[in-house]
Amino acid sequence: MNITSLKRRPNIFRRLFGLTPHEFDTLYAAITPLWHEAEQRYAARFSRKRKAGGGRKRTLSLEESLAMLLLYYRTYVPHVVLGELFGIDDSRVCRYFARLEPVVSSVFDLHRETITITGEEVLTLCIDATEQETDRRDGSGYSGKKKRQTIKTQIVVDDTRRIRHVSESVPGNVHDKKLFDATRLAFPEHIPVLGDLGYLGTDLSVPQKSSKLHPLTAGQKQQNHTHATRRIVVEHVFAHLKTWRILSHRFRNILTGYSTIFHIIAGLHNLRTIH
Repeated sequence: MNITSLKRRPNIFRRLFGLTPHEFDTLYAAITPLWHEAEQRYAARFSRKRKAGGGRKRTLSLEESLAMLLLYYRTYVPHVVLGELFGIDDSRVCRYFARLEPVVSSVFDLHRETITITGEEVLTLCIDATEQETDRRDGSGYSGKKKRQTIKTQIVVDDTRRIRHVSESVPGNVHDKKLFDATRLAFPEHIPVLGDLGYLGTDLSVPQKSSKLHPLTAGQKQQNHTHATRRIVVEHVFAHLKTWRILSHRFRNILTGYSTIFHIIAGLHNLRTIH
């Protein structure tokens, strides 16, 4: 796959890799020094009998490896397809990913427990969790909502659709409130934070809840409508994240790497939002 040639066709490039050529080059420039540092640490991880730099050389450059990773996230095709496209054996695809994913993830800082907002920003924050279907194995849980095994992740976004925080992923049977309590997020003062009824019992702003004996009044229904109108931004962000098929199809990779993959795609979303 000729990356340079594809950059001359920006629409095709964006559809394949999820980023424009400019956004791709920005990400590539950001990870290049981090990649070299990670490679130096990897080479010095134990007492070597062979001089550093010796041994079999990689077939793919860093740019090609990054393109292969993004194409995989975008299409979620089997490794054998990627191997044929990039001219490597399919058994080596996962080795490239294992070395590259931690480096790409380190570019994006979305796991901090304290969410900071500058004085110039007047924003509303929205919080919600999403579930993805997976196989029945350690790390997943049966979701009564989805009626299947899922894994759950919580995000916080602002009204510019920028993701401010991504939680560690948990089994799908963990309640939204329990996940929120476990993250111990610290929000800025005087910034409204909106959630749905899954966050009932927290300090977040949630909709009015009706019951058989206490139906909602017209005023409460209007409040709920206003709340939903402001909170819909987080649903739009989820819809964008799931254009990366690795987050929309049944997840078939090892679940211990799910948080890293979700974190990277959230960072890619922010990269697109900024540019």
